Amino acid sequence: MNYVTTNIRISEEDYLRLKAEAAKSRKSFSGVIREKIKPQKKVDKSSKKILARIRQAAKRNAKYHVKGVDSVKIFREMRYEDKW
Repeated sequence: MNYVTTNIRISEEDYLRLKAEAAKSRKSFSGVIREKIKPQKKVDKSSKKILARIRQAAKRNAKYHVKGVDSVKIFREMRYEDKW
């Protein structure tokens, strides 16, 4: 792969954040920048099928919604307080 050297201007805040991210992930600063500007991968057909199945299941399960129940609270109780 051929690289082109260029200069860009970014805020000092962004520079420090990206520099810290590079150090944390043990990558070069330029490697982090290349990752950020690289085009995102498109969703493939199998992923679309899975998402469609999840949406169908959510639609079917919507009728079981109980108002006034905090499911997150219940899960936390189950996990941390052994109430179940």
